[in-house]
Amino acid sequence: MALFLMNAVAGRVWCGYLCPQTVWTDLFQAVERIIEGARREHLLRDQGRWTLDRIARAGAKHFLWLMIAWWTGGAWVLYFADAPTLVKDLATLQAPFVAYLWIGILTLTTYVFAGHMREQVCTYMCPWPRIQAALTDEHALNVTYRYDRGEPRCSVKKSEQLRARGKPAGDCIDCLQCVYVCPTGVDIRNGPNLGCIQCGLCIDACDAVMTKVGRPARLIAYDTEVNIKRRLAGQTPFVKIVRWRTALYAAVIALAGGIMLYSLATRQTTAANVIHDRNPIFVRLSDGGIRNAYTLRILNMRREPRSFALDVENLPGSFVDVVGTKAQSNGRPILEVGPDQTREFRVLVTEYGGVMKNSTVVTFAVRDLKSGEIATASDYFRSPETRR
Repeated sequence: MALFLMNAVAGRVWCGYLCPQTVWTDLFQAVERIIEGARREHLLRDQGRWTLDRIARAGAKHFLWLMIAWWTGGAWVLYFADAPTLVKDLATLQAPFVAYLWIGILTLTTYVFAGHMREQVCTYMCPWPRIQAALTDEHALNVTYRYDRGEPRCSVKKSEQLRARGKPAGDCIDCLQCVYVCPTGVDIRNGPNLGCIQCGLCIDACDAVMTKVGRPARLIAYDTEVNIKRRLAGQTPFVKIVRWRTALYAAVIALAGGIMLYSLATRQTTAANVIHDRNPIFVRLSDGGIRNAYTLRILNMRREPRSFALDVENLPGSFVDVVGTKAQSNGRPILEVGPDQTREFRVLVTEYGGVMKNSTVVTFAVRDLKSGEIATASDYFRSPETRR
């Protein structure tokens, strides 16, 4: 929804300024400029013979590219594990193979996409330009050639001659600087194009040319199709950001954000799950009792150790025993769970109330002894008459 809203307000502003492909490409190009100089200087050097200077520059550039790519790949993988532990395991070569595999994959793709393919990823691989083309409208601010002012195109000398004779002459001098600086090779003067990522380089190039020839800047600018038509009709241009489309997107974002904030503010920090043993389903004891066994899992989502009291509801007269746990509180087992951890317990529930004709739903309730927070999980208690 945020992408839709950005597109409705300012076209492909995400692609031009916020997309990771754009950001990493700009970073890699900055490294290239620092090491190998301006692009023209770099291309001229590459046409010559290999020298120690050229080898040193190329080696340093690709080394730094690979280091940035490796750091990027490692950072992504660290999102899915405990970062300090995984870093230590990676350094001591004890990390799981899948961690090395994905760091390698992400390093390679970052190096290739940002260092070599660059904007070709946007042109040939990314689906977003096609999606945005269906979302934009005539009020969206896009990088636009103001043809109402630029046409007809002609050289500086010819335009002066035409204007001296009272004939129309546009501000565009057909220098093609806007095309030369475009990373995807788009001629913005031909109108909207899927290849335009709205990086704004053509705006800067055109402004520089307009300044040199003494004409107003912003022949290419962020503008709308509506404003061009209004200027042609002699009307005052305007920008209409608040409209039904943007209001709807903003409302959906606000609703989703509100739901997320409410969920975070009211979320429980305890959860419980229980699984009945499959085999055997029950055990008949020598004293006549019926025992069912369960695996109880408790999730402690706080950063502190917690103690929980266990109650088994809907089964009066039963005896509850937790294997490996001796602590009791009013006859209830006490279960200890470490900070931000999940722990499993084997729970044995024995019924001495006689033969049961039907399966009984039992509820396992774990209560935090300190905060009183409760989490529950339900399963069935089986007896000989209910075996299936």
